[in-house]
Order: sequence, then C-alpha cells, then structure tokens
Amino acid sequence: MTRFRSRAIIAAMASLTVLLLAGCVGIPSTGPVEKGDVLATSDEIDIIFQPSGPRVDESQEDILRGFIRAALNPLNNFDVARSFLSKNFADQWKPDAGVTIDQSGRSTQKISETSVDLKLSPIATVDANGEYSTVPSAAPVSRSYTFVQEDGQWRINTAPDGIVMLSTEFAEVYSSYPLYFFDPSYQRLVPDVRWFPRVASNTGTRIARALINGPSAWLGGAVVSAFPEGTGVTSVPVDAGVASVDLSGPVLDSSEATLERMQVQLRSSLLALSGVATVRLTVDSTEVPLSTSSDSGPITTPRVDSRALVLRSGQFGFFTGSSLTPVEGISDDVASLDATSIGLSDSVPGLQLAAVGTAAGVYAVAPASTPGIVDDRPGLIAPSIDPEGFVWTVPSGSPLDIRVSAAGRTPSSFTATWDGAGQIVSLDVSRDGARVLAFLTMDGEPRLVVASVFRDKDGTPTGLGEPVDLAEGQGTAVDATWVDSLSVASVTLTPSGDNSIVQQQIGGTTTQLADASKVVSIVGSNDVVGLRVLSSDGNILQQSANTWQVRAADVAILATQY
Repeated sequence: MTRFRSRAIIAAMASLTVLLLAGCVGIPSTGPVEKGDVLATSDEIDIIFQPSGPRVDESQEDILRGFIRAALNPLNNFDVARSFLSKNFADQWKPDAGVTIDQSGRSTQKISETSVDLKLSPIATVDANGEYSTVPSAAPVSRSYTFVQEDGQWRINTAPDGIVMLSTEFAEVYSSYPLYFFDPSYQRLVPDVRWFPRVASNTGTRIARALINGPSAWLGGAVVSAFPEGTGVTSVPVDAGVASVDLSGPVLDSSEATLERMQVQLRSSLLALSGVATVRLTVDSTEVPLSTSSDSGPITTPRVDSRALVLRSGQFGFFTGSSLTPVEGISDDVASLDATSIGLSDSVPGLQLAAVGTAAGVYAVAPASTPGIVDDRPGLIAPSIDPEGFVWTVPSGSPLDIRVSAAGRTPSSFTATWDGAGQIVSLDVSRDGARVLAFLTMDGEPRLVVASVFRDKDGTPTGLGEPVDLAEGQGTAVDATWVDSLSVASVTLTPSGDNSIVQQQIGGTTTQLADASKVVSIVGSNDVVGLRVLSSDGNILQQSANTWQVRAADVAILATQY
C-alpha cells in the first residue's frame, strides 16, 4: 500500500488497463492513467492463455520465458507452470504468494552455468492477501532463478514465490473483489478491495481466507470483523450457486449474533464471485441455521437520490429536466442563507440535515429548527456530513484543524494526519463513515489521500488513521468526491487550462475520464454514470460517450448528498 510520501514517478502506470468501469484497495499513488477497456470474459481468458509445457532441448532462457507465460493460467493449481520446474521444486513453489506487475522491457542475464537473473521494472504488486500496491519507483529489480538438468532437459530448480505479469496481462487475468467489514456500530459494511485470479478454482477460498485474516492495515481501528482470531477455512466449493464455507477454530464458542455477522461478511464478500448466489455456513462440517434474508441488517452500499441537488434561481432542491422539487423542511432555510456550498444527508434515521457553507461560516439546517452556525472560522471549505450526523469543517489554509459538530453534542476538534499539507480544497466523508477523502496541496502540487476515521463508543470522530495516497491529475487541485463506495474522482486544472478528471478505485487501478473545461466542483451520486461537474458558467455536465454533456444551466451550487 502506498503511504503518504513524495510524488511517485508518473510514467510507471502508463499502460495499466483499468477495471473500474466494468464494475469491478495497497493503493496506487499519483501516476498516469488511461481509458477503461472492456474486460475479457472467462472464456476469453481460457482462449488467450492456453500455455504449452516445455519443449525438448529448450535453453534456460526459453524455459524461464515459458514458465512466466504458463503462470498466467491459474487453472488446475498452475499445473502447466509447474511442468517447467524440477521434480523437487514443483510442489515447493507458491504462486499465490503474490504478483509482480511490470511494463515491457524485461531482460535476462546469465549469472552462472545454472543461474539466470530476470530484470524487470515493477509498477505494482499484489500480496498474498490480494492487496494491490503501486511501486513508488520504476527502478529495475532482479529475480533470480537456478536450473538443473533432469533427463537431459533444463528445469527451474529455485525461483521466487509468486508470479510475474505485464499490466495488460494482469487486467485480463485478475479481478477486484471487495471484502466487507463492519463499521464499529455494526450498522454499515465497509469495502476493502482485493485482487485474485478470476478463473482460478480457489478464488472463493482465497476471498474467505483474506476476509478472515482481517482488513488492510490502513483501515485498522476504523472497521471490525466478526471472525475471532484463529478462525480457519479449508476451502470454499461452489455448487449450483451455493458457496459452502466450513469454518474451524474458536468460532464454536461464538454467539448466534456473532455467527450471523460472520455470515453477513461472507455473503457480502463472496457474492462478487461469478456463479455465487448464496452462502452456506458450516462449523466443523455442521451447518449453522442462520437467516439468509438480505432485507435487513447492515447497509452494504448506501445510495442517494440520483437527481442533481442544486441551488438555482434562488431555489434549492432536486432538479429534473426543467423542474425543481424542494426538500421539505430544508429548502427554504437553505435558500435564505447566502450559500457558497451545500451538503445534504438523510442517513441518520429521523434526521434530515443540511450543512451550508457561507462567508460567515458553516450552518446546520434541519426541519422544524432554526439554522445554527456550527463553525465561524474564516476560510472554511465546503463542509461534509457523516452518517452519525456530524458536520465536518476545516479551513482551507489550516488543513490539519478539523472540527466536528452534531446536534445536542459539544463540538470537538482533532488534528488531521496529513502533515506537510499547505492547503486543503475538499474534505468528504464516505457514506459508511469509516473513511475520509481529502484533496490537498503540498509543496505546490495536488495530493489526493484517503484515511480511516476513528470514533469513540458514542460514534464521535476522534481522529484519523495514516493517510494513503491516491492518483490525481497534474496541475492545481480543484475538487474531489466519492463516486461510490469503491471509488473516488478528482479534478485538477492543468497548465493548458483544461480540467483533468481522474477516477480511482480505492485499493485498485485508475482511469482517466474525459477532460472538461471551467470545472469548479465535482459531485458523486451512486456510480460513475451519476458523476456530475459544475462549470464556472453555471452548467451541470455529465459524461456521455467520452464527452461531458450539459444537463442543466444557470446553476449556482451543485450540492453533495451524503
């Protein structure tokens, strides 16, 4: 996972194929991005990667190249790739230990009569738990292989665990799978994206094991898991749409409520696997009779109204076509303030809340109550609202000084963890409340980061985890937003005067969206189709066919829904 650090070399990711638009967190840092491609189907993968075993009298270099190519096919426990290995080593090699992703330009160097080094320039890695990380430097590295002759034929006798593949090959062989953990209230599920081969027979097992092993380090302290330490799983066979997960270990001592939470995590995580419709949970081969209903329980993907929420011609509400529908009990008060930014949330049951930025500070607006100022510090950026009803505020020139305010509670403050930032242009809490997105300026350059949110037992935010770098365009930071629960988007102003818009999967790859002009804000909805930008001349635009199309005009503010 790429931690908060200096800018990574941008050329490293130039040809990395993106998976985001196909519906698909190590997190990539700043770097080049490219247009999303349509993914290959499983059948196409089988056709593309039907590797052959070693041929007679091949050289060591040929054996090495054949082995690397054969390792692209994970079927049957990499049996073709293992045919390039010596009898003693074939069962010792661990392909699931990780993936090294590189560009072109590999070379080999003969070290001795029985040793060859492979030189490559990694751009990313995937570890044994499926965590994707970019490599901060494109400097070449070496992987050493030794050879032995068996029956007069060269075979690889030692090799690094894991496999090597080009970025284009990675996009065709691997898919992203969100693992789901609970927020501390057990009311919401938080995704943690991992990467596994999409056609391997053990992908379900790897998903379950990674889930049981716990969240990525950067999410630690912000999410919880129902699985007790020491829980084991041997395999996850899938038959007729049912994934059977047999657990062992201390789960036998778990309460029914805890077992139900385990089932929720497993079901939510394994449903991303092709062919899985439901999950059957057993403990030491004994079925656990638990609810299979998905009508209740924690929220997996919080959704908002798909309509644009705007301030237009002095009126505030949801805009469709040429009509505007006001938000009952909210719109009139919002319109009465001289707003510069607006956020709206109805995630707290029984409480609809707007946070309105003005030159005098940030106001909280709720039905049947008088708007009240929650932060009057100068230079505040657009506020954010979390699912516990807290309004987050921070001054542009003091990016570490975060304040949180909620009705009936004393406002509290804490220091953000993005040390060295000189300015902050946007701050957005995810709808699950466990993560926060910040767009910063550091040393004159844009810096997009995500961090986990720590809370006390009452749900009050008390601090942030270590920030992790995401990708953004070059130039001047303009705005950023959550696209959905798995990805974010950012806007930068390039030296040419255009706006570069980049979408980033949290824990995955990036895609360059179509450029736009005069963008002053960007707002997410429920998916990339619902992503909107507002231009300085009052136009709302949405992307269609790789261009941004005007959907509304004369808009003063495009509001964010939380």
